[in-house]
Amino acid sequence: MAGKAASREHVLIAIIAAAGDAGLGKAQLQKSAFLVGEEFEGKLPENYYQFEPYLYGPFAQEVYSDAERLCDGPLVEMIVGIDGRPIYRLSRDSDSWRSHLSSDLQSGVQNAVDWVSRMSSFEELLRAIYYLYPEQRSNSIFEYSEERAEEESLERSFRDLAAGRTRAADELIVNLQK
Repeated sequence: MAGKAASREHVLIAIIAAAGDAGLGKAQLQKSAFLVGEEFEGKLPENYYQFEPYLYGPFAQEVYSDAERLCDGPLVEMIVGIDGRPIYRLSRDSDSWRSHLSSDLQSGVQNAVDWVSRMSSFEELLRAIYYLYPEQRSNSIFEYSEERAEEESLERSFRDLAAGRTRAADELIVNLQK
């Protein structure tokens, strides 16, 4: 890790920063924080969010309360999207949070946010999360179809391939071989 120890707020700022000017909606923020927690377990602050299976997948209320608190400071802002829902994004360019995160954590955060941002809808995001983490379906009220999740995974891979993302091509080949 470069410099000071990371807090969960530093990780949350990194997640918001990874979305760039587009920012993240509440569900995208929640699911991005979940994915980072799953992928970097043991490398995150001890008080990192504890997600529970909830009505629409993994949920930790503290993600929202931390995001709201960060909006009181100079670095994060909440704007209203065209659908009337909140979007979190950095309010100004700043790399000050980077000194708190290791380069592999920064890269992992970026990958998680990119993946979440490529979902075409909340439903697709939720199906993908449920497909990868089936234990998160236990309290869900969302109707899940593994077949639809697999179809969307292939569609997403084709979209990524068309956009020139080579990792998606590798995943597509694996999916087609199933």
